[in-house]
This record gives sequence, structure tokens and C-alpha cells, in this order.
Amino acid sequence: MKTKTQKLDAILTHKLWGTLIFLFLMWFMFFCTFTLGAYPQQGIEWCMAQLGNFLESRIGEGYISDFVNNGVIGGVGSVLAFMPNILILFFFTSLFESTGYVQRTAYLLDGLMHKIGLHGNSFIPLLMGFGCNVPAILATKNISEKNGKILTVLMVPFMSCSAKVPIDLLLIGTFFPNHPISMIFLIYGTGILIAIITALILNKLVFHPTVDNSPVVLQPYKKPTPKFVLKLMWEASYEYLKKIGTVVLLAVMVIWFLDHFPEREPQHYASSVAAIEQNDNLSDTLKNSFLKDLAMEKMVYQQEHSYLGQIGTFIAPALEPLGFDWKMSICLVAGLPAKEFIVGTLGVLYKTETDGEEVNTHLPARLKNETYLSGEKKGEPVFNPAVALSFLIFALLYIPCIATFFSIKKEAGMKWAVFSVVYSISIAWITAFLFYRVALFFI
Repeated sequence: MKTKTQKLDAILTHKLWGTLIFLFLMWFMFFCTFTLGAYPQQGIEWCMAQLGNFLESRIGEGYISDFVNNGVIGGVGSVLAFMPNILILFFFTSLFESTGYVQRTAYLLDGLMHKIGLHGNSFIPLLMGFGCNVPAILATKNISEKNGKILTVLMVPFMSCSAKVPIDLLLIGTFFPNHPISMIFLIYGTGILIAIITALILNKLVFHPTVDNSPVVLQPYKKPTPKFVLKLMWEASYEYLKKIGTVVLLAVMVIWFLDHFPEREPQHYASSVAAIEQNDNLSDTLKNSFLKDLAMEKMVYQQEHSYLGQIGTFIAPALEPLGFDWKMSICLVAGLPAKEFIVGTLGVLYKTETDGEEVNTHLPARLKNETYLSGEKKGEPVFNPAVALSFLIFALLYIPCIATFFSIKKEAGMKWAVFSVVYSISIAWITAFLFYRVALFFI
């Protein structure tokens, strides 16, 4: 007589049915993350917008108002808005972990892992990498075979961790609203495919590993208690909130400062404003229109000649073939310490102007409305689906965050940590370039 565990395992570890169930659970997890999380996300965005309008009405115009609205609220609020989605994602991962289902997926995919030179147990750190790369890399301690451990460590950063989820949700929700689940599978699938290709290349050229053929040990199923699942969710969410309230806040404050200083304006700006205001032959409508154009010119000049603009202008030529402007380049640089900084930096740098007054709109609308204000592309949209896809791919694959780098150094050594940085930048550039060029024809 089969036990309940044996009956469940007969289905969940079956090559066909187990694989279909695994794919369905992944689809359902991302569906809930996007669909259910969208409502509270919009609520938080609305609250941030209302808070910004309220503070602006009380503080008035000036540096303090701009810092509060475009620095603190625009940056931190952009990241905070995705907290509900992160909570839903953590709920599912906590549920899978607490029931013992993660081990079943490792058992199910053991044969596939052998084909790329790894034991099925390597799948557990890889799956953990979708939550956070750091504990996933540390979990490779349990892999006995040295080369298999190093290979798993190098594959983990290509898993789309929770820090990258806000980037995915923002750009997919903005530019691919009709196909969110397909796009998220494309992004995650690309990371997995690059990890597999990396394993195959390194196995062929470097490691030549001896695969451990011992079976994956399956522990009994556990009944998840609400208290335990909520505890795991809270721990993960607390770390996310703590990061928003500390390092993300500090980062957006630095980005705002670098974006606004040193103060610069075109040489002709003051004289042009005075000439327009003193010209009695112009109607008020024309005056306002000319003054708005001059204000826009001043803003562009200020941004391009600020400390941040100088850094972005220096980096931009390397990333321009991927469809990025200098602001996107800065966002990627800001994401080096932690990927959460990318959305916060987008929230600070991209602004919308209308009638000469800044509008406190949601970040997705600001990205859609952003156009090139100077140069050969003047008037063209900065973002389009092809650019958004290229940015998503590059953000997925390029340099792991600093904490991940030191985790790789700890588990695999400095040589492999440096290799991970150089290799990930190279593969990110090549892959994003290919996606961008193909997308220009089809999207």
C-alpha cells in the first residue's frame, strides 16, 4: 500500500506530469505577482503622487521641493511601489520551500542537470537565486564536487533575483502590458539559457567535471503553517524595506545631487528671458510658449553638464548600440551596488514637463512620454519596446551586485569572482545587442 508521500511523488517527480505541474506553478506564481500585485502597486503610486503634490503645495518651488518630490518620493517611491509584488513572490517561494517541493524539482531535473555536468542538488541553489543570489551562492557549500560547486556559483548570478523584479515589473508593465507573463518567462528563460550555455562552455574548456550520480534525497513533505510562511515572508520583506529606507534612500539622494550640480545654464538664457518678458509686441500666449522652450533648454543643458551628465556622457558611447541614452547608462552604473537602485534612479532622472511646470505623474507614464530633447534624435521617444527589452536583458545579465561578488569570492575565489564580472558584462552586451536589433524588426 503506497503512502501519501509516495502517491504525490509519483506525480510530482514524473518526467511528464511533474514537468507540466512545475511549469504551471511557475506560470501561476508570475501571474499572481503581476495581476494581484498590480492593484496595491497602483494604490501606492497614487499615494506617492498625492504626497508629492501635498508637500509641493506646502513647500513651494525650489531646491527643497525638487529634492523631496523628484529625489526622495520620485526615487524611493518608485521602488516602494513594487513591494506588494515582491510580497506575493516571496509568499510562493516560501510555500515551495516549506513544503519540500523544491527538493522534488531538484529530483525531477536531476537528469537535465547531469547533461550540463552538474548534480540535481545544484538546482536548489539555482532556484534559490530567484529570491536572492547571495544565500543561493552560500548554499553551494552543500555541493561536494569542487568543479560542480564553482560552476553552480558562476551560474547563480544569471538567475533573476528579487532585486531585479521591480525593473521587470516596471518596463514589462509599461511597454508590454498585453503580454506580461510571456515577457517574464522570456526574461527568466534567457537568464536560465545563458547559465546553461555558460556551464556547457566551461565544462568543455575548463572543468571536465565528474558528475556525482548519487540520487537526490527526498525528505518527507511538510505541512506549511501560516505562521512559518508569514515568518519567511516577513524576513524577506523586512530586508527589502530596510534596504529601501537606507541604501536606496542614500543612493537617490546622491543621484539627485549629482544631477543638479554644478548649476549651469546656457550663456544666452538670462538675456533671452529678459528680452521675451520686455517685448510688448508678443502676446501672453507666445511669451509663455517661448519661456517654456527656454526653460526646457535650460533643464537639458543643466542635466547634460551636471556631474551625473558628465559621467553618463562618458559611458554612453559604449551602450548606445543597445539603444540606451546617457540616463539609462547612469541607471545601470547606479545598479552596481544593488539592482534596486536602477528603478530609483529612473525615478529621479526621467521627468515630464508640461506648460512649464513639472507634473507628478507615475513613473511608467513619464517613461512613455520621455523624448530626446536635443541631438539627432530630438523629438523621438527615448523608450520603445525594443529599447525596454534591451534594457531588461542587460540589467538581467550584467555585473552581479557587490554582495554577490564577495559571495562568489568567498565560495570560489577572487579569480572566479573577477571572471564573473568580466564575463557577465560581455555576455550582457552581446545578448542585449542581439535582442535589440531583432526587436527593432518585430516589435
